[in-house]
Amino acid sequence: MVEYSVELQGCCFNFLEKAEVQTLLAVMKSVSFVAGTQVCQKGDSADCLYFLQVGQVAVQNKTGFGERMQVVALLDPGAPIGERGLLGHRTRGATLTAVKDSELLVLSREAFDILVDEAPVLVIKLLKWLLNRVSLRLEKNSERLAHVL
Repeated sequence: MVEYSVELQGCCFNFLEKAEVQTLLAVMKSVSFVAGTQVCQKGDSADCLYFLQVGQVAVQNKTGFGERMQVVALLDPGAPIGERGLLGHRTRGATLTAVKDSELLVLSREAFDILVDEAPVLVIKLLKWLLNRVSLRLEKNSERLAHVL
């Protein structure tokens, strides 16, 4: 369980009411990563969604030249990370590395499934917000790709 704070709500969950944030945090845990540490590796089992509370995380993929990795995004506090972890029996699509000492909140797939049954309105708000964030990322990536081509 993660303790509620106004700062945490403002950083990660400003789209939810205080009571909804408290319900969500009750089923989450917090994990810390020292700068340079991998959060997860591409191909790892995806069993949770992260919210970056403090720090910065790099999203990396192989370039196609041996084992060389390229940073494709830098994520700052408030960012959701690893959305496919809620979808069931998936693998991570990229390697995530803490660029700065980072604290992430973890919403496991099991906890999400509990929320689906116990707090469906909260889950709908969360999914709408995630869909919006994923859509914005896709739009920005498409724009970057158009500049490269």
